[in-house]
Amino acid sequence: MRALSGKPGNKAERDQLRAQMLRIGCTTRQITDEMMRRWQFRPRQAWRFAFGLTQDEVAARCTALLGDQTQVSSKRISEYERWPLGGVRPSVRTLSLLGQIYGVRPDDLVDGLDRRNLPADYVREVRDRGEVVDLRRLGPRTDTARLVTEPASAPRWRSSPQPTEHQNGSPASLASRTPRVEEAAIMAAAYESSEHASQAETSNVGPATLEGLHEHARRLARELVHGDALVLFPEMVRTRDRVYRILEGHQHPRQTRELYFLAAAVCCLLAEASQGLGLRAAALEQTRAAWAYAELAGHDSIRAWCRSAQSWHAFRDGRAHDAVALTRSGQQYARSNPASQQRLHSMEGTALALMGDDAGALRAFRAATDDRERIHSRDDFFDGIGGVFVADEPKQHHNEANGMIILGRAEDAARCARTAVNLYARVPVHQRDSSLEPSARVTLATAALLTGDVEAAAEELHPVLAMEPHMRSDNVVWKLREFSAELRHHAHSAGPHVAELRAEIDAFRMPALPGGLA
Repeated sequence: MRALSGKPGNKAERDQLRAQMLRIGCTTRQITDEMMRRWQFRPRQAWRFAFGLTQDEVAARCTALLGDQTQVSSKRISEYERWPLGGVRPSVRTLSLLGQIYGVRPDDLVDGLDRRNLPADYVREVRDRGEVVDLRRLGPRTDTARLVTEPASAPRWRSSPQPTEHQNGSPASLASRTPRVEEAAIMAAAYESSEHASQAETSNVGPATLEGLHEHARRLARELVHGDALVLFPEMVRTRDRVYRILEGHQHPRQTRELYFLAAAVCCLLAEASQGLGLRAAALEQTRAAWAYAELAGHDSIRAWCRSAQSWHAFRDGRAHDAVALTRSGQQYARSNPASQQRLHSMEGTALALMGDDAGALRAFRAATDDRERIHSRDDFFDGIGGVFVADEPKQHHNEANGMIILGRAEDAARCARTAVNLYARVPVHQRDSSLEPSARVTLATAALLTGDVEAAAEELHPVLAMEPHMRSDNVVWKLREFSAELRHHAHSAGPHVAELRAEIDAFRMPALPGGLA
């Protein structure tokens, strides 16, 4: 999470955490637990913060529930939340009142420090009330009314006047000059600090496990470049679920951020795989999940990648304005990261071309070229996880070629697409991108078609049409359909060659998905 001004657990941080956790489906109890873990809030305060309520708002709700002209003040709510380190001890009836507001049991509103300072019969009564209490079944209101209307009593730890004379500097003399603080409260506070420190030192994940998860993510990202997404998909899910299980335990804050980063990265992989398999709705859901985890990890590179992925889906749907807006939204997270900026500018240029903004598209493509020249340092997502996420040069040229096709600039499109294909050709066959390399060839064929050279276009398509069925991706199928639509305009110029080529394209299909994924 990005650092916010003010002390830890301030309102801005609480609001941000609550919004993030609600966005990914967390319950109010989970938000409360996270606030207690992260900022060491006491339970009565944490439940109020989890609901986003002020002390004034809680006091007003208490007053409304009591309904007998009893006025509850925000000061008294504050005193209930501070006890036993000051303030006023809430009665069982008061806990029931607060529990009714928050929808929890009275026992949910006390912690270990409370219990060590409460009589045994009080603790038993709180524990025995195992459900949310209806105040109308509790009888007279005398106890609650006394607590909420009488002036706050002096805290039990308030000091008495100190003696004015020293007593030979002995320990007894020192004690006589110390404020008379209740010993039990001091020891309870010391025990609570020690207990929490011991817990904070423990973790359910070690460096070896984290490094193993990073290596799993890196390997899956590499293998997805040229592998079968359907084969890799179950392992991606297992890796994601392992991260989830670890997150359910206790880690140091730095480790928790690293786990959220890994959860985001694996969801990005699942989004890529889902898109390649033609399940675009699933890809968008995985992208939204990745965004939520990137927010929790405070990771700008993944946030920028998510915006570019969402922009790509908008472009596929013909929503050019949305596609441009999403790339520009992503730029606020790219900031000084040229790899993110290059990807976003490339995609912005293609979307602007679809809008018919020739000058804007060309400016965006020039900006992407400038961004590439500024990439000197490694990024822990684009390079650290790498694989399908690498912001490499062929992708940039291919995006620009797509934009030039839309703008009708056949020669520029052919130049960019040829550059992308030549760069891919330098990579060993078994390591080439099984989706983007054939897509670049289709773009090159489309550029040839725009110049009227059907034979050259067909020549470029031969390696694509010969792909093994299990290596075909939805992106390649989509590009071929676009090519086929353009080919219709040339049906009169090349006789049977065009008909044969269209028949081959029509026969190009992805394999059917298993029933569980279809």
